[in-house]
Amino acid sequence: MKKFTFFLCIIFISCASLKLEKNIIISDLNWIQHGNSPENLNNSKFQISPPFQLAWIYNAGSGFSYSPMLVADDILFVATLGDEIHLIDIETGKKIGTVETESAVAGTPILYNNKLIIPNAYGKNTLQSFDLNLGKVIWKEKIGQIEASPLLLYDNIIIATLEGLVINYNIKYDIAEKIWEFKAPKPIRSSPASDGKFIVFGCDDGNLYCLDFESGNLVWKFNTGAPIFSPVSISEGKVFAGNLNGIFYAVNLKNGTLSWKFETRSKIYGGCAVKDSIVLFGTASGKFFALNKNTGKVLWEFSAKSIINSSPIVSGNYVFIGSLDKNIYAIDLTNGKLVWSYETRGRIKSTPIIWKNYLIIACEDRFIYAFKKQSEKMK
Repeated sequence: MKKFTFFLCIIFISCASLKLEKNIIISDLNWIQHGNSPENLNNSKFQISPPFQLAWIYNAGSGFSYSPMLVADDILFVATLGDEIHLIDIETGKKIGTVETESAVAGTPILYNNKLIIPNAYGKNTLQSFDLNLGKVIWKEKIGQIEASPLLLYDNIIIATLEGLVINYNIKYDIAEKIWEFKAPKPIRSSPASDGKFIVFGCDDGNLYCLDFESGNLVWKFNTGAPIFSPVSISEGKVFAGNLNGIFYAVNLKNGTLSWKFETRSKIYGGCAVKDSIVLFGTASGKFFALNKNTGKVLWEFSAKSIINSSPIVSGNYVFIGSLDKNIYAIDLTNGKLVWSYETRGRIKSTPIIWKNYLIIACEDRFIYAFKKQSEKMK
């Protein structure tokens, strides 16, 4: 009943926009940015386990990028390539409303104090803050085309652009106050990550760049020899990223030296997930690898039937990954054995998301699929 009352508090302004009379409840369980943390570890705080049954399907009317979803307070936020962000009631799969965007959204938005920070792919004002209570844009910045997901760190966002800019904005007081700006020589498609002190991202020039969070000064750069499209992850003093030559790197955060590298012989587009001593990622060949994050030793590998170009997500003892073969896979984290799979009607290019007992995936067929733990009656 509480959830029902909450949704009655939503006022629809038009088919393109909305406003909420009640603040979204702030919780550590919310997934409010790309990778679910500044380190971009792709770990869910909820533990779910297969088998699952289909709970609902939602038609968004347009396609999705590699990581389109956020979730908070039982509301699913889904950015589309059709110039809008959908808000969906996770329990029912029903549409709450939409937020109109400047353009297609290629990166993951950020949810900050009841505001959506929107990284528009192109247009005049590509970075915007939409106040969910007021139902309007409260600030916007003209910074050029954006493919990477912004990073939320404290009260700051760090955003990278196809013009090679990395900009740090403080957004605490409902304005975008520029703190510093860094210019890389080539486009940036790799989403940045941070340990709280350093900002690390990949670039089309093949380098990993590490910047000081406070000043924006270059701390080090590491050349991988090929463009880096994959999001960066940071765990226990190591930076993880793959490049288009199919090499997955672990670089020491402190000084930018190589810790280890692993050759996959296939392009790496997506990011990784890190759980305890394991780092997991997929490749364009459909191979999915679990490596020891300290040594780079292969623990196990799994083969999908087609390209994996998104990041996995870990929940408890399972890792979930989608593929262009239209399947969502649940794999045992300890041994790499396939535990459950479901074939959707569209190719899967985006990263799954987990909320409470729901596993959610957005597909190329423009539908969002929500799965729930299979009940005893369904077994």
